[in-house]
Amino acid sequence: MKLGISTASFFTKVLTENCFSALRDMNVHTKEVFLSSSSEYEKGFVDALASRLNGDMTVHSVHALSNQFEGELFSQSRRVRDDAEAVFRKICYAGNALGAKYYTFHGPLSLKRSPPSVDVGSIAERFNELADIARTYGVIIALENVHYCRFKTPEIIREVLKNCPDLAATVDVKHSVFAGYDPIKFIDAVEDRLVTLHVTDVDRDENTFIPGRGKFNFEKFFKEIDKRGLDPTVLIEAYPKDYTYNEELADSYKHLKEIIENL
Repeated sequence: MKLGISTASFFTKVLTENCFSALRDMNVHTKEVFLSSSSEYEKGFVDALASRLNGDMTVHSVHALSNQFEGELFSQSRRVRDDAEAVFRKICYAGNALGAKYYTFHGPLSLKRSPPSVDVGSIAERFNELADIARTYGVIIALENVHYCRFKTPEIIREVLKNCPDLAATVDVKHSVFAGYDPIKFIDAVEDRLVTLHVTDVDRDENTFIPGRGKFNFEKFFKEIDKRGLDPTVLIEAYPKDYTYNEELADSYKHLKEIIENL
């Protein structure tokens, strides 16, 4: 398993265009690029960002502020879908320009506590269209489990992937716990479609910590994944409130790296 950090971990602390330097200082060379505002989706910004890679960094995936447009990609209104699709293409372009293979995707919001009813047939049809678009940019959609979005249970994720052969999967530890599931339930739901793990330490009271500061057993978790023959890229996606100094995040990275190297 490769280990890296999502630039989402620097949100409000370091501007996106300065995150690469921060990661270099931490000796981290694998990352997910989180584009956090509409101005960052524009070609000029993305191209300038790509010029900062300098060939020494690998961008595994791109991520966007999904509640700005991803739900609208499934709207019943053609105009709404088309407008959202124009933004979706910008993120796909960003993935291509940055050399990312995957686009971490949340999808429509679902703020009710009970699991939503999902018309898998129509959802799959639209996902297959979006996967075709992403493919033209050399990018694969990696559907993520997010507790406040529609695809928040292992059963729904499994059904969507079953009907969408070109989708990959991202499993997020904290969102699994927030939704009331052991993250391994999602691992077993997505099986060999797993390409990305988002990791943050979390407890049953939904408090989050940078890995190594809480009680989540990452060693056991990674061993379970390794036992299944899976090889995802592991990305620390911390909440900025959970640390003060970049050195703390660097120590968290070293902590997980040691665990992975000793599997």
